[in-house]
Amino acid sequence: MTVPGELSRRAVLRGAAGLVAAVGLAGCGSKSDTVARPVGTPTGQASSPPSPTPSAMAKDPAQIKANELGLVPVMMFHRITETVQGDYDTTPAAFRERLKTMFEAGYRPVRTIDLAKGQFTVAAGYTPAVMSFDDSYPDQFAIDGAGNVDPSTGIGIMLDVCKQFPDCPPAGSLNINKDPFGISDPAAQQRALQTLDKLGFEIANHTFNHDNLSELSDTAVAEDLVKLQDLVHASVPGAAVRTMALPFGVRPHNRALLRTGAYNGEDYTFDGVLLVGANPSSSPFSASFDPQAIPRIRNATGHGDVDYAATYWMSHFTAHPEQRYISAGNPGHVTVPKAMAGRIAPAYRDRLITY
Repeated sequence: MTVPGELSRRAVLRGAAGLVAAVGLAGCGSKSDTVARPVGTPTGQASSPPSPTPSAMAKDPAQIKANELGLVPVMMFHRITETVQGDYDTTPAAFRERLKTMFEAGYRPVRTIDLAKGQFTVAAGYTPAVMSFDDSYPDQFAIDGAGNVDPSTGIGIMLDVCKQFPDCPPAGSLNINKDPFGISDPAAQQRALQTLDKLGFEIANHTFNHDNLSELSDTAVAEDLVKLQDLVHASVPGAAVRTMALPFGVRPHNRALLRTGAYNGEDYTFDGVLLVGANPSSSPFSASFDPQAIPRIRNATGHGDVDYAATYWMSHFTAHPEQRYISAGNPGHVTVPKAMAGRIAPAYRDRLITY
Protein backbone atom coordinates (compact mmCIF):
# COMPACT_ATOMS: atom_id res chain seq x y z
CA MET A 1 0.00 0.00 0.00
CA THR A 2 1.33 3.40 -0.91
CA VAL A 3 1.03 5.99 1.84
CA PRO A 4 2.02 9.66 1.95
CA GLY A 5 5.73 10.16 2.42
CA GLU A 6 6.59 6.50 1.85
CA LEU A 7 9.13 5.63 -0.81
CA SER A 8 7.59 3.49 -3.55
CA ARG A 9 9.01 -0.01 -3.86
CA ARG A 10 10.79 0.93 -7.08
CA ALA A 11 12.25 4.02 -5.45
CA VAL A 12 13.42 1.95 -2.48
CA LEU A 13 15.18 -0.46 -4.82
CA ARG A 14 16.82 2.39 -6.77
CA GLY A 15 17.78 4.19 -3.55
CA ALA A 16 19.25 1.07 -1.97
CA ALA A 17 21.24 0.29 -5.08
CA GLY A 18 22.52 3.86 -5.26
CA LEU A 19 23.51 3.85 -1.61
CA VAL A 20 25.40 0.58 -2.08
CA ALA A 21 27.52 2.23 -4.75
CA ALA A 22 28.00 5.31 -2.58
CA VAL A 23 28.99 3.23 0.44
CA GLY A 24 31.45 1.28 -1.61
CA LEU A 25 33.11 4.46 -2.88
CA ALA A 26 32.60 7.16 -0.29
CA GLY A 27 30.27 5.96 2.46
CA CYS A 28 26.73 7.01 3.37
CA GLY A 29 25.95 10.51 2.14
CA SER A 30 28.63 13.03 1.35
CA LYS A 31 31.08 11.67 3.91
CA SER A 32 32.41 8.12 3.90
CA ASP A 33 31.57 5.78 6.75
CA THR A 34 33.65 2.90 5.41
CA VAL A 35 37.23 1.87 5.81
CA ALA A 36 39.55 2.42 2.88
CA ARG A 37 40.22 -1.28 2.26
CA PRO A 38 38.57 -4.64 2.99
CA VAL A 39 39.50 -5.84 6.45
CA GLY A 40 37.83 -9.25 6.56
CA THR A 41 35.07 -10.63 8.72
CA PRO A 42 34.94 -9.35 12.31
CA THR A 43 34.91 -11.85 15.11
CA GLY A 44 31.36 -10.69 15.87
CA GLN A 45 30.19 -12.57 12.78
CA ALA A 46 30.99 -15.93 14.35
CA SER A 47 27.84 -17.94 15.05
CA SER A 48 28.72 -18.32 18.73
CA PRO A 49 31.08 -15.52 19.78
CA PRO A 50 32.53 -15.88 23.28
CA SER A 51 31.05 -13.99 26.20
CA PRO A 52 33.13 -10.91 26.94
CA THR A 53 35.36 -10.93 29.99
CA PRO A 54 37.18 -7.85 31.32
CA SER A 55 40.14 -8.78 29.10
CA ALA A 56 37.88 -9.42 26.10
CA MET A 57 36.36 -5.98 26.50
CA ALA A 58 39.86 -4.53 26.10
CA LYS A 59 40.81 -6.58 23.03
CA ASP A 60 43.18 -5.19 20.47
CA PRO A 61 40.87 -3.19 18.15
CA ALA A 62 42.88 -4.31 15.13
CA GLN A 63 42.24 -7.92 16.08
CA ILE A 64 38.45 -7.50 16.03
CA LYS A 65 38.46 -4.95 13.18
CA ALA A 66 36.73 -2.33 15.37
CA ASN A 67 34.96 0.30 13.30
CA GLU A 68 32.76 2.64 15.31
CA LEU A 69 32.15 4.85 12.30
CA GLY A 70 30.54 1.98 10.40
CA LEU A 71 26.90 1.78 9.37
CA VAL A 72 24.16 0.79 11.84
CA PRO A 73 21.02 -1.04 10.69
CA VAL A 74 17.78 0.38 12.09
CA MET A 75 15.15 -2.30 11.56
CA MET A 76 11.49 -1.34 11.12
CA PHE A 77 8.75 -3.82 12.07
CA HIS A 78 4.96 -3.48 12.04
CA ARG A 79 2.44 -6.32 12.24
CA ILE A 80 3.76 -9.76 13.20
CA THR A 81 0.97 -12.01 12.03
CA GLU A 82 0.25 -15.33 10.37
CA THR A 83 -2.18 -13.52 8.06
CA VAL A 84 0.01 -11.42 5.79
CA GLN A 85 -2.13 -8.77 4.15
CA GLY A 86 0.25 -5.97 3.27
CA ASP A 87 3.78 -4.83 2.64
CA TYR A 88 4.43 -4.18 6.33
CA ASP A 89 3.36 -7.57 7.64
CA THR A 90 5.81 -10.18 8.89
CA THR A 91 4.97 -13.73 9.96
CA PRO A 92 6.11 -14.84 13.42
CA ALA A 93 8.31 -17.49 11.81
CA ALA A 94 9.94 -14.95 9.49
CA PHE A 95 10.47 -12.54 12.37
CA ARG A 96 12.10 -15.26 14.47
CA GLU A 97 14.33 -16.25 11.56
CA ARG A 98 15.31 -12.62 10.94
CA LEU A 99 16.43 -12.23 14.55
CA LYS A 100 18.30 -15.56 14.60
CA THR A 101 20.08 -14.77 11.36
CA MET A 102 21.12 -11.34 12.58
CA PHE A 103 22.27 -12.49 16.00
CA GLU A 104 24.24 -15.36 14.47
CA ALA A 105 25.96 -12.78 12.27
CA GLY A 106 27.05 -10.73 15.29
CA TYR A 107 24.31 -8.09 15.52
CA ARG A 108 22.90 -7.20 18.93
CA PRO A 109 19.63 -5.35 19.64
CA VAL A 110 19.61 -1.74 20.88
CA ARG A 111 17.09 1.10 21.20
CA THR A 112 16.59 4.22 19.12
CA ILE A 113 17.71 6.41 22.01
CA ASP A 114 21.00 4.50 22.20
CA LEU A 115 21.72 5.38 18.59
CA ALA A 116 20.49 8.97 18.86
CA LYS A 117 22.71 9.70 21.86
CA GLY A 118 25.65 7.53 20.82
CA GLN A 119 25.43 5.47 23.99
CA PHE A 120 26.09 1.91 22.91
CA THR A 121 27.15 -0.74 25.41
CA VAL A 122 27.53 -3.50 22.82
CA ALA A 123 30.41 -5.84 23.61
CA ALA A 124 33.58 -5.95 21.55
CA GLY A 125 33.20 -7.45 18.09
CA TYR A 126 29.44 -6.95 17.81
CA THR A 127 27.29 -4.62 15.70
CA PRO A 128 24.40 -2.67 17.30
CA ALA A 129 21.08 -2.96 15.46
CA VAL A 130 18.13 -0.79 16.45
CA MET A 131 14.91 -2.81 16.69
CA SER A 132 11.95 -0.48 16.17
CA PHE A 133 8.26 -1.42 16.15
CA ASP A 134 5.60 0.98 14.85
CA ASP A 135 1.86 1.35 15.52
CA SER A 136 1.75 -0.78 18.73
CA TYR A 137 -0.22 -3.70 17.25
CA PRO A 138 -1.46 -6.39 19.68
CA ASP A 139 0.78 -8.96 17.98
CA GLN A 140 3.86 -6.97 18.97
CA PHE A 141 3.36 -7.27 22.73
CA ALA A 142 0.91 -8.72 25.24
CA ILE A 143 1.01 -10.00 28.83
CA ASP A 144 -1.22 -12.32 30.79
CA GLY A 145 -2.75 -11.66 34.20
CA ALA A 146 0.46 -12.68 35.93
CA GLY A 147 2.53 -10.28 33.84
CA ASN A 148 4.09 -12.95 31.66
CA VAL A 149 4.89 -11.88 28.10
CA ASP A 150 2.94 -13.73 25.42
CA PRO A 151 5.62 -15.85 23.69
CA SER A 152 3.82 -15.62 20.34
CA THR A 153 4.19 -11.82 20.14
CA GLY A 154 7.14 -9.99 18.63
CA ILE A 155 8.64 -9.11 22.01
CA GLY A 156 7.99 -12.62 23.29
CA ILE A 157 9.85 -14.04 20.30
CA MET A 158 12.76 -11.65 20.83
CA LEU A 159 13.03 -12.60 24.50
CA ASP A 160 13.24 -16.25 23.50
CA VAL A 161 15.72 -15.79 20.67
CA CYS A 162 18.03 -13.62 22.76
CA LYS A 163 18.35 -16.47 25.30
CA GLN A 164 20.03 -18.53 22.59
CA PHE A 165 22.93 -16.10 22.11
CA PRO A 166 25.66 -14.75 24.39
CA ASP A 167 25.76 -11.07 25.29
CA CYS A 168 22.32 -10.49 23.81
CA PRO A 169 20.11 -8.55 26.23
CA PRO A 170 16.71 -7.92 24.58
CA ALA A 171 16.20 -4.30 23.55
CA GLY A 172 14.21 -2.19 21.15
CA SER A 173 11.86 0.76 20.77
CA LEU A 174 8.09 0.50 20.72
CA ASN A 175 6.73 3.54 18.86
CA ILE A 176 3.19 3.64 20.19
CA ASN A 177 -0.10 5.41 19.50
CA LYS A 178 -3.25 5.68 21.62
CA ASP A 179 -4.66 2.35 22.82
CA PRO A 180 -1.20 0.74 22.65
CA PHE A 181 -1.26 -2.96 21.70
CA GLY A 182 -5.03 -2.74 21.43
CA ILE A 183 -5.38 -1.81 25.12
CA SER A 184 -7.81 1.00 25.98
CA ASP A 185 -8.19 0.44 29.73
CA PRO A 186 -5.78 2.75 31.64
CA ALA A 187 -4.96 0.17 34.30
CA ALA A 188 -4.16 -2.46 31.66
CA GLN A 189 -2.09 0.08 29.74
CA GLN A 190 -0.13 0.77 32.90
CA ARG A 191 0.64 -2.93 33.45
CA ALA A 192 1.73 -3.40 29.85
CA LEU A 193 3.91 -0.31 29.57
CA GLN A 194 5.49 -0.82 32.97
CA THR A 195 6.38 -4.37 31.96
CA LEU A 196 8.04 -3.12 28.78
CA ASP A 197 9.93 -0.50 30.73
CA LYS A 198 11.18 -3.04 33.29
CA LEU A 199 12.33 -5.31 30.47
CA GLY A 200 14.52 -2.47 29.20
CA PHE A 201 12.57 -1.52 26.10
CA GLU A 202 12.11 2.09 25.08
CA ILE A 203 8.55 3.43 24.87
CA ALA A 204 8.66 6.03 22.12
CA ASN A 205 6.29 8.50 20.48
CA HIS A 206 4.43 7.73 17.24
CA THR A 207 1.82 10.47 17.91
CA PHE A 208 -1.49 9.95 19.69
CA ASN A 209 -3.65 9.59 16.59
CA HIS A 210 -1.13 8.43 13.94
CA ASP A 211 -1.90 11.57 11.96
CA ASN A 212 -0.28 12.81 8.79
CA LEU A 213 1.61 15.66 10.43
CA SER A 214 1.81 17.66 7.21
CA GLU A 215 -1.96 18.13 7.38
CA LEU A 216 -1.99 19.57 10.90
CA SER A 217 -1.46 23.05 12.28
CA ASP A 218 1.54 23.67 14.50
CA THR A 219 -0.72 23.55 17.55
CA ALA A 220 -2.29 20.27 16.45
CA VAL A 221 1.13 18.71 15.85
CA ALA A 222 2.27 19.62 19.35
CA GLU A 223 -1.02 18.36 20.80
CA ASP A 224 -0.64 15.01 19.01
CA LEU A 225 2.84 14.55 20.46
CA VAL A 226 2.08 15.78 23.97
CA LYS A 227 -1.03 13.63 24.32
CA LEU A 228 0.98 10.50 23.57
CA GLN A 229 3.67 11.61 25.98
CA ASP A 230 0.99 12.11 28.63
CA LEU A 231 -0.27 8.57 28.02
CA VAL A 232 3.22 7.17 28.65
CA HIS A 233 3.78 9.30 31.75
CA ALA A 234 0.42 8.21 33.19
CA SER A 235 1.57 4.59 32.98
CA VAL A 236 5.29 4.98 33.66
CA PRO A 237 5.84 8.15 35.73
CA GLY A 238 9.15 9.78 34.96
CA ALA A 239 9.68 7.84 31.73
CA ALA A 240 11.80 9.74 29.22
CA VAL A 241 9.99 9.88 25.87
CA ARG A 242 12.89 11.21 23.83
CA THR A 243 12.52 9.66 20.37
CA MET A 244 9.69 9.50 17.88
CA ALA A 245 8.79 7.81 14.59
CA LEU A 246 7.05 9.82 11.88
CA PRO A 247 3.62 8.43 10.92
CA PHE A 248 3.76 7.63 7.18
CA GLY A 249 7.29 9.03 7.21
CA VAL A 250 5.82 12.53 6.80
CA ARG A 251 7.20 15.61 8.54
CA PRO A 252 5.13 18.60 9.66
CA HIS A 253 5.56 21.85 7.74
CA ASN A 254 7.31 23.31 10.77
CA ARG A 255 10.15 20.82 11.17
CA ALA A 256 11.37 22.53 14.32
CA LEU A 257 8.42 20.85 16.07
CA LEU A 258 10.22 17.52 15.67
CA ARG A 259 12.97 18.77 17.97
CA THR A 260 10.94 20.46 20.67
CA GLY A 261 7.55 22.01 21.29
CA ALA A 262 4.79 22.52 23.84
CA TYR A 263 1.05 22.18 24.24
CA ASN A 264 -1.22 23.14 27.13
CA GLY A 265 1.74 24.01 29.34
CA GLU A 266 3.64 20.76 28.73
CA ASP A 267 6.74 20.56 26.58
CA TYR A 268 8.58 17.75 24.83
CA THR A 269 12.01 17.21 23.30
CA PHE A 270 13.17 14.53 20.88
CA ASP A 271 16.79 13.43 20.60
CA GLY A 272 16.01 11.21 17.62
CA VAL A 273 13.43 11.07 14.81
CA LEU A 274 12.87 7.94 12.71
CA LEU A 275 12.03 8.02 9.00
CA VAL A 276 10.40 5.22 6.97
CA GLY A 277 13.27 3.96 4.80
CA ALA A 278 15.30 2.71 3.24
CA ASN A 279 18.95 2.18 4.19
CA PRO A 280 21.22 1.83 7.26
CA SER A 281 22.04 4.77 9.48
CA SER A 282 25.40 6.45 9.77
CA SER A 283 27.22 5.94 13.04
CA PRO A 284 26.15 8.42 15.72
CA PHE A 285 29.81 9.48 15.85
CA SER A 286 30.00 10.28 12.15
CA ALA A 287 29.95 13.84 10.83
CA SER A 288 27.18 12.68 8.46
CA PHE A 289 24.81 11.52 11.21
CA ASP A 290 21.54 13.46 11.57
CA PRO A 291 19.55 12.34 14.61
CA GLN A 292 16.51 14.22 13.31
CA ALA A 293 16.39 12.07 10.16
CA ILE A 294 17.31 8.48 10.99
CA PRO A 295 16.64 6.08 8.09
CA ARG A 296 15.27 2.60 8.66
CA ILE A 297 15.32 -0.75 6.88
CA ARG A 298 11.89 -2.18 6.19
CA ASN A 299 11.16 -5.78 7.16
CA ALA A 300 8.22 -7.73 5.77
CA THR A 301 7.23 -11.20 4.65
CA GLY A 302 4.80 -9.47 2.34
CA HIS A 303 4.18 -9.96 -1.34
CA GLY A 304 6.78 -10.52 -4.03
CA ASP A 305 10.04 -8.82 -3.12
CA VAL A 306 8.72 -6.19 -0.71
CA ASP A 307 11.23 -7.36 1.92
CA TYR A 308 14.04 -6.47 -0.48
CA ALA A 309 15.42 -3.73 1.73
CA ALA A 310 16.12 -5.98 4.74
CA THR A 311 17.21 -8.95 2.65
CA TYR A 312 19.44 -6.76 0.56
CA TRP A 313 21.21 -4.98 3.40
CA MET A 314 21.84 -8.07 5.50
CA SER A 315 23.34 -9.78 2.45
CA HIS A 316 25.34 -6.66 1.65
CA PHE A 317 26.90 -6.54 5.11
CA THR A 318 27.74 -10.23 4.91
CA ALA A 319 29.66 -9.51 1.72
CA HIS A 320 31.14 -6.23 3.04
CA PRO A 321 31.64 -6.61 6.81
CA GLU A 322 34.15 -3.74 6.79
CA GLN A 323 31.22 -1.33 6.33
CA ARG A 324 29.46 -2.38 9.54
CA TYR A 325 29.79 -0.66 12.87
CA ILE A 326 31.95 -3.00 14.94
CA SER A 327 32.16 -2.22 18.64
CA ALA A 328 35.54 -1.94 20.33
CA GLY A 329 33.88 -2.66 23.68
CA ASN A 330 35.24 0.59 25.08
CA PRO A 331 32.27 2.86 25.95
CA GLY A 332 33.07 6.55 26.11
CA HIS A 333 35.55 6.31 23.25
CA VAL A 334 35.28 6.04 19.45
CA THR A 335 37.68 3.51 17.96
CA VAL A 336 38.35 3.46 14.21
CA PRO A 337 41.07 2.65 11.68
CA LYS A 338 43.45 5.57 11.16
CA ALA A 339 42.18 6.09 7.62
CA MET A 340 38.75 7.04 8.99
CA ALA A 341 39.79 9.54 11.64
CA GLY A 342 38.78 12.55 9.54
CA ARG A 343 35.19 11.39 9.33
CA ILE A 344 34.38 11.72 13.01
CA ALA A 345 31.99 14.43 14.17
CA PRO A 346 33.79 17.34 15.88
CA ALA A 347 32.00 16.70 19.18
CA TYR A 348 33.70 13.29 19.49
CA ARG A 349 37.25 14.15 18.43
CA ASP A 350 38.49 14.16 22.01
CA ARG A 351 37.24 10.55 22.39
CA LEU A 352 38.93 9.24 19.25
CA ILE A 353 41.16 6.17 19.33
CA THR A 354 42.80 4.99 16.11
CA TYR A 355 44.79 1.93 15.17
